[in-house]
Order: sequence, then C-alpha cells, then structure tokens
Amino acid sequence: MNNRHRKIIELIVLHMENKLSETQQDELTAWLEEDEKNRSFFQQVISPEKRLQKFETRKHIDSERAFSKFKKNTQPHKVKFIYRLSRYAAIFLVPVLVGLVYLLVNQKPATREISQSPITHGNNKAILILSQGETIDLSPDHALPALPEGIDLVLQGDKLIYVSDSTAEKEKQYHELITPRGGEFKITLPDGTFVHLNSNSKLRFPKNFAPDKREIFLSGEAYFEVSKDTNKPFLVIAENVQVKVYGTTFNINTLLGNQIQTTLVKGSVGIRVQDSSQEYILKPSQQAIVQKTDGNITIRKVDIAPYTAWTEGIFLFDNERLETILDKLALWYDVELFYQNESVKNVRFTGYLKRYDNIDVILNAIESTVSATFHIKERTIIINKNEYTNR
Repeated sequence: MNNRHRKIIELIVLHMENKLSETQQDELTAWLEEDEKNRSFFQQVISPEKRLQKFETRKHIDSERAFSKFKKNTQPHKVKFIYRLSRYAAIFLVPVLVGLVYLLVNQKPATREISQSPITHGNNKAILILSQGETIDLSPDHALPALPEGIDLVLQGDKLIYVSDSTAEKEKQYHELITPRGGEFKITLPDGTFVHLNSNSKLRFPKNFAPDKREIFLSGEAYFEVSKDTNKPFLVIAENVQVKVYGTTFNINTLLGNQIQTTLVKGSVGIRVQDSSQEYILKPSQQAIVQKTDGNITIRKVDIAPYTAWTEGIFLFDNERLETILDKLALWYDVELFYQNESVKNVRFTGYLKRYDNIDVILNAIESTVSATFHIKERTIIINKNEYTNR
C-alpha cells in the first residue's frame, strides 16, 4: 500500500477513536489543508451515516488487499494470500478501512445501497427418509414425530443423534438425510461419527454398521469427524470416489462441477477411484481433487480454512473466482443466478463474510472490491461487469 495513503487511513481511524497524539493531529490537519477534496472526503468518512453504512457493507473485507487492487490496477489473480488485520481487529472502525481506501483512490463512494430483500440465508433444515419409506421433516418448526419401533433418534437443537439398536440383521436398512438448498444439518451416526451436512446434500447411512466396516454414501458437501475404530474402517463413497479412514477429520465436496474435493484437517485418509486399485494417502492440510470425467487424482497442499470455514458460519474466499463464490451463495440463499456478462465470472475476490448475513450485505461487500455489480429481482441475482472502474 502506498505509504501516504496508509498513513492517512491510520490517522483518520485514530481520529475517529479519539486517540490522535498532538503530532498526529498536526499531520492530519496538514493533509486536510492541502486540498478541498481531502476535506470533503474526510467529512464523508466521519459522518455517522457513512460510518454505519460502511460498517454494514464492508465489515469483513480485507482492506489491504482491496486497496492493492484499486491502487495498482492489478489483475486479481496475482494476489496470493489473505492479509489479517490484526492491528485493528479489536476496534469497531476496522470495517471502514475498505471504504477509505476506495474513496482515497477513486474519490467516489460505492453507490449500491442495502435494500429490503425477501431472500434469507439458510438455516437448519433437512428431511430424514427412513428405510421403511417414512419421511420426517427436521425443520426447526417441526417436532420430531413418533418413530417406528427400533428407530432411536434424539433431536438436540440443530443436531440429530442416531442410536444403533445393535440388531445386526438390519444392517442393510439404509436411511437418508437430505438437506435442501438453503439448508444444513448435523448428525451423529450410530458409531459416534459427527457429520455436518451442507446445503443441497444427501447422506445415506445404515441403521447399523456391518461388523467389518462402516460404509456411508455422500452426494454434496459434508464435514466429518470420524469416531476412531482401528478394527472397522470408515468408508465414504462420494459418487465414484472412495475415502477410507479409521478416525480423522476432513471435508468432502462433490458440488464443484467436474471435481470432487477431499480436504484433510487431521489424521490420514486413503483416496481412490472405485474402479481403480491405486490409493493415494492424504496428510493433514492436503487436498485430493478427483476429476469426474477420467478419474485423474491431483494431490496438493492447501490452507484448510477456506474449505471448512462454512462449518463455523463463515464464507472464506482466497483469490476465488466470482462464479464459484456465487454458486456457493446461490445454494445457501436458495437463489438463481443470471450473468449479463460472461467475463465477470472470472473476476476474483478475497475476503471473509458472515454466512448468516443478509444477502445484500454479502453482495455489497463483494461489489465494493471487485468490478462487478449485482441486482436482485425476486429470487434471481443479476450479475454484470462494472466497466467504469479500474478495479
């Protein structure tokens, strides 16, 4: 960041906190006296209305990275890491910084306002289909009904606990937990394994596991904390990919078009395409990417945070394509997407956003730092390229 702009940002933040030293006050005063635009900008920033608006729309954006994009006019794909705003993490005014850097460079505030949208974020809801065919609605406003004999379920808040009755002859009776678009749900399986199921996903599991293995089937995205059992490996079948574990933590995502991603948090897992005997062993912070078309497997080292942050109520994007980002938002907010400009799909964005924020806050935050505009019509987000900026 340009040292001059960095210094001005720090001085304005300190002014808004009433923490300016005498020397710093003199520096700020000198800058204000340099140009009428500086004074106009300063008044815009410190006004309560502007401060609140910037807080609401930009509170989770990486200001250093945003400034770099605005000032240097670089292609977003050149940015390689997420800068952490530790210096200002404890103060309310951190969210204003992106607004500051944008205005400093462009002298023109973002025009998008927060609107009243009928679109709401996802929540805890799912459908459980028992082996007998009975359907149970697990939405918050539905009480758990009386269950068939031999089915032992406990609903604790947003988590379903499934208890085995140890009846081995029923091990092939499978149940399905299905989350719709705009839904998520957590379940503890009969062996104690914890699964957090993301939107538009399906988990198929037996009422009781077999004596020699624990096998389940996944379509969509899920985060696993597998209960350790050295005598009974845990197998996740995700389309044509098998993930074999004994006790570990990982995330699987099959909702990525032509790819299936397995990201290991801790422990170890074996990855193989089902019609192949070759197995690849993952270590913590490694990710296996399997191509659905040809079964080709690529192993790479990654920062696991962007792949598991959703379980903590956060969208964390590190230099990610806008199309991929909006696909995730579309599932969570249950909306449709319409691109008026295909090239905008390749715009990249870095930042973290609250998963339970209003959709307008999310879109405003992204719009503040990339060359894209969003318009909501009913339940469709219309995306276009913002041609008049040099971002």
